[in-house]
Amino acid sequence: MHPDTMRLIDRWAGVPLCFVTGVWSWIKSARKSKSDNYTKQDSPEIIVFIGLAEIGALVVAYPAIQEARKQYPNSRVCFITAPAGLQTLELMGFEQEEILLMSMSSLSGMFLDLIKIRKNFSGKSVSAIVLEPFTRISALLTVWIGASQRIGCFRFYNEGSYIGHLLTHRLVYNSHLHASQTYFALAKALSEPISTQPLLKEKIPSQMRNRLKINIQEDDQKALQNRLKLEYPETALEKIILLNANASDIVPLRKWPMDRFVELGRKLLENSSITIILTGSPEEKDVCEDLALQINPARTVNFAGKTSFKELITLYSISDLLITNDSGPVHFASTTEIPILALFGPETPKIFGPMSPNAKVISLELACSPCVSVFNQKKSSCDDNQCMKQISVQMVVKETQKILGK
Repeated sequence: MHPDTMRLIDRWAGVPLCFVTGVWSWIKSARKSKSDNYTKQDSPEIIVFIGLAEIGALVVAYPAIQEARKQYPNSRVCFITAPAGLQTLELMGFEQEEILLMSMSSLSGMFLDLIKIRKNFSGKSVSAIVLEPFTRISALLTVWIGASQRIGCFRFYNEGSYIGHLLTHRLVYNSHLHASQTYFALAKALSEPISTQPLLKEKIPSQMRNRLKINIQEDDQKALQNRLKLEYPETALEKIILLNANASDIVPLRKWPMDRFVELGRKLLENSSITIILTGSPEEKDVCEDLALQINPARTVNFAGKTSFKELITLYSISDLLITNDSGPVHFASTTEIPILALFGPETPKIFGPMSPNAKVISLELACSPCVSVFNQKKSSCDDNQCMKQISVQMVVKETQKILGK
């Protein structure tokens, strides 16, 4: 389902559903006695995180997931996400039965998955954490699965989409915090009593040192290196630079122009020791093939759609640099020690920048940027992303040389 279609459904169906469900939920809770209410001492059977839109956010949420497990070690932690997030969560240590998938490709598939998801939580005490601020479908999901504790960001008197009064634990969305800190704050609120007032009046430290770190076995590295040598015998693999020229359809404005990647690739290959590997999803295979042909097909490998998620992480671990648009690979690569050069424009790296000490961000910080955020459902009226177009090839080459020590 196209992101714009999802936004329309969220607006025209989500608003009345949030209102009606919120009223129903309020009436239901009002009928309960105070002794029935969820208290600070209760330990939920299940803690479920809900993140449906951007897969990179699953990795960013890792410190929050660990905090939830720390607070309630006897509770089962689950995740509701889109099918694209399955391999990511598996590599993060989630078991199959702890991952609940909700298809976003069609309404019929979504309804069928909603029924399956509800059955998993029937008759159990559930605490739900909504990762994506002001997302109506996620807020509605917390009620649908019967969660007695529903935690998320609430607009109060600030900006933000209307989500009714579905949340039992409400936090102010702070646009000055990195997303990992926001997610961590939501997890911290698990131990707070129900309140209509803004929760968690405490400082949340940087979560960079608590980020997900994936240790790739040497055997896996050697297996991938041997595969590259076997499939591309004429390509030298002395120094590998990865290029991710793609970004999700949720915010296409995040893409650096393709002709810049062509020029960048040709500049990089002036160094005879460098091989370029293009990464991407199976849907991006043809685009990457065209890009490889334009750069230099003899020294540019199109690896888009040819790896599992684990193999992609392994590829990061054996490479010398990743140059990427602001997209999921920024966060995936942050789980390894690979140097990262990330190009940001319509979104601010202050919120979703890479959680890696080896990362460098290029962001021009134009007067009009950032223009997409959770407040506008990441939808901008801009049709000319100068914030990306004004990032020159020379800027990227200069930073690349600094990182590689040349």
